[in-house]
Amino acid sequence: MMTAKENVIRTLHHDNPEWVPVNLWQLPATRLKYGEALDEVIADCDLDILSAPFDDPTEDPRHYQVGSYTDCWGSTWVNHQAGIIGEVKEYPFADFSRVWDYKSPKELFLSGVAGFDKTRQFIETHKDKFILGGWISLFERMQYLRGTENLFMDTLIESPEYFKLMDIVEDFYNTYVDEWLKLDVDGIIFGDDWGSQRSLLISPDTWRKQYKPLYKRFFDKVHAAGKYVFMHSDGYILDLYDDLIEIGVDAINSQVWCMGLDQVAEKCNGRITNWGEICRQHILPNGSVEDVIEAVHAMKEKLWVNGGLIGQFEAGPDMPLENIRAGLTHWND
Repeated sequence: MMTAKENVIRTLHHDNPEWVPVNLWQLPATRLKYGEALDEVIADCDLDILSAPFDDPTEDPRHYQVGSYTDCWGSTWVNHQAGIIGEVKEYPFADFSRVWDYKSPKELFLSGVAGFDKTRQFIETHKDKFILGGWISLFERMQYLRGTENLFMDTLIESPEYFKLMDIVEDFYNTYVDEWLKLDVDGIIFGDDWGSQRSLLISPDTWRKQYKPLYKRFFDKVHAAGKYVFMHSDGYILDLYDDLIEIGVDAINSQVWCMGLDQVAEKCNGRITNWGEICRQHILPNGSVEDVIEAVHAMKEKLWVNGGLIGQFEAGPDMPLENIRAGLTHWND
């Protein structure tokens, strides 16, 4: 029997894998609520895809704690619920003139690269699994630095400061990606939410002009290192699928149920791997166990074409533990 890693690779290539690979995300708030009971559910499932740990000095431990803090980028966060990410309320580039003299926390990140020893040990211990590394948020990091409303206006005005901001973020994440690519991970994760409930946050033409080349530079680098590109984007992103496929996304994590199974299948089948996900707006938190199982079977029926589907969702604290278990264990019925 092939290993989990081999099976995931065949899934990504639509090369007749032996089973639907399974992957789970969990919010810290879910772990706070369920504790060891959640660990037992996950252990029973034997996940195929794991995320490599890293004590990144640029990731503040207060990120999921109640209160307010300023991160190493200069963004001030406010959080009202333990285990759930808060919001940025003060932005270092609310005054855009400050962008010209700004220094990113690139050196701080590099100071922690020695911490990859633990990451290497994790990878060595789980050699039979498909291992994902990193998390690169380009558009969202720009929002944290500039403010969402300001940044939306910037996409229209296209000032020199706006493109300087983009250069700062790209430069930091180039260093970040370079270090992750030195490790024996199988894929690199990118995560930016580009959709609202019903449409893109900016026009497709603007996205193609300003952000598509930016992503392509990163994806080309990942592929040149022999790794796979895994991307997450919440909301209605149907208009971007063709572009993401064109520039090399291997697996896309998106809100399939927000856009419709049939519509996603028409765009994706045989062209890209759908990396989940079961509906976490309605089915997982509010549905019955039978509803969750029905959703799993529907996704497999619509999206599995000699591979091309990874069973995945994010476990939130609003989801019954029985639904989390059902969402993990019925992909290969």
